[in-house]
Amino acid sequence: MNRYTKKVDQFAAAPMFCCSVLFLVFFAGTLHLFNLESSGIALDICNWCLFLLYPCFVAEAVTHIALGSPRWKFNLLYCLVPPLRICARDQMTGRAIWFPILAWREVNQAFLERVRKSFSVPMLIMALLVLPLFAVEHYWQKQIEASPLLADITALATGLIWFAFTLEFIVMISIEQKRVEYCRKHWIDLAVICLPMVAFLRAFRMAGLLRSARMFRLKSLVMKLYRALLMLDVINRLLQRNPEKRITRLESLLQEKEREIEEIKSEIAMLSDRININSLSVCGSTIQDDTPQKRAA
Repeated sequence: MNRYTKKVDQFAAAPMFCCSVLFLVFFAGTLHLFNLESSGIALDICNWCLFLLYPCFVAEAVTHIALGSPRWKFNLLYCLVPPLRICARDQMTGRAIWFPILAWREVNQAFLERVRKSFSVPMLIMALLVLPLFAVEHYWQKQIEASPLLADITALATGLIWFAFTLEFIVMISIEQKRVEYCRKHWIDLAVICLPMVAFLRAFRMAGLLRSARMFRLKSLVMKLYRALLMLDVINRLLQRNPEKRITRLESLLQEKEREIEEIKSEIAMLSDRININSLSVCGSTIQDDTPQKRAA
């Protein structure tokens, strides 16, 4: 069975990678068009593509369950969240990942650095695309509101940026060893990914839990926060691209830490001196008390 599991894993690596990326692309379109309340054909295309791609994940999961693959439970997770299949580990060892051009590679520090560098420039470009997009939304707001086609194009452009952020995050979280630490350091990216999905809360309106006006205000607040976080991420990525500023910031941090270390050492020395003085005082008083008794004896 292990032989068949390995063959299925190798055969499905490239096709399932493509299916997972395409699923994320169409989900990004559905997410942003749905939040826009678009009734155009673009939303229907995205929904139908998601519907047609989903059976691929189910078929792979059923195959690995039938073969008794060691990591078949992860395929059930991919059925629930298909984009997580993008950088799935191999079934036999769980230590290798299939990646375009690189093929199967063991997950180690060298592979991590290579993937990180490959994302560096494209993600900076995608982050900078936020600026002209926001400018178009600001200066052409009336035209966008009057034209459903322009509104759909703007939503899809925003969805493209969201797709890039999400793809990078999924790939990096798949190969990082300290995943919680990575999420803590990249909380802005995580918030950018999650905020558009919060707008799906408007579905509660159908259940009568929220009124339309309240839901509209909530969606507006969420999207404003989403744009602010995108801008913050752009600034953060630009700062990280400047090594001189990075070195200056690290040097100031090092000096601050060194001062803290010196203060801790001084406090330790002071406490040690105090302990020694107290010990000498106790010994001196004990000797004085013993001397009269020796003389009397």
